[in-house]
Amino acid sequence: MLDHPQPFFAPIAAAITMSTTRVQRTARIVQMIIGVLLGIGIGEGLSAVLGTSTVALGVIVFVAFSAAVISGEGFVGQGMLFANQTAASAILVVALHQHGAGGNRAVDVLVGGGVALVLAVLVFPTEPLSLLADAERRVLRSLAETLQDTAIPLASGVRPRTEWLHARRADGAKQLDALARSCETASTSVRIAPRRWHLRAVVASQIDRLTQMDSLVDSVVVLARAAIGDGHTGEPLPEGVQREIALLGDALSRLGKTEQPWPAELLRDVRATTDQALSGVASKPHDGAAAVGPFLDATAVDLAALITGVAPRR
Repeated sequence: MLDHPQPFFAPIAAAITMSTTRVQRTARIVQMIIGVLLGIGIGEGLSAVLGTSTVALGVIVFVAFSAAVISGEGFVGQGMLFANQTAASAILVVALHQHGAGGNRAVDVLVGGGVALVLAVLVFPTEPLSLLADAERRVLRSLAETLQDTAIPLASGVRPRTEWLHARRADGAKQLDALARSCETASTSVRIAPRRWHLRAVVASQIDRLTQMDSLVDSVVVLARAAIGDGHTGEPLPEGVQREIALLGDALSRLGKTEQPWPAELLRDVRATTDQALSGVASKPHDGAAAVGPFLDATAVDLAALITGVAPRR
């Protein structure tokens, strides 16, 4: 329609920004468009002054990256796409050095980005509730694995190495980061996609509930560290405490494997597990190995708060 001789970058731009993931799709589209336009402007402007030598190319790439770092704040600067596209566009302008190449590429990215925006916002907007549920289940499965991998060795009288706990903590942080990006994507979807406007209140409520996930992750990691003694004590844990850790791990696993909305029976079982853990902690003296009790208490409280949507009381 625009009579471009080689309009290959328009479909490339659309494919890169749509990608295969629903997370932060709108952000990628905006970052791609702004990054390419900025890179073209820098490349065209500086190549007219410095030429297209190897040294000039190096200077232009440095300026393009610097401009991307300085201007890429907040929504635009998240991730690497904005800076990479800024630098890549400047490189192509200098390397190809064809009359009109920069202008054609600018039009192509506007077309490709525009098509992607129509698809991502109007035609196939992200379904925010399923996105949040998937991210939440991944966090819960990670936490379940941490507690289960704590309880099983303890039951056989073996304490896991602390290096294992570092890996579990890192995985929990990774899943939390993915959950945060999913929350941001869901919030953007209900704000800009007309087909998702009716979900604004529900999504806001879900995101508010999921803010408690940070506390649950911290509680599980601290509980696991206390249970294995963090290398400072060889005193065995009471069998009741080991059993309650295993039960909490099983409850997290069941939640992580079940599609939402969770069945009432599952929620009752999980709440019964948290109540049992809390009553068990209250009945144990806080001496020796039973000092793990407060951390078991915190995990049970945070899990109960997550499934009820009520802020935990400390």
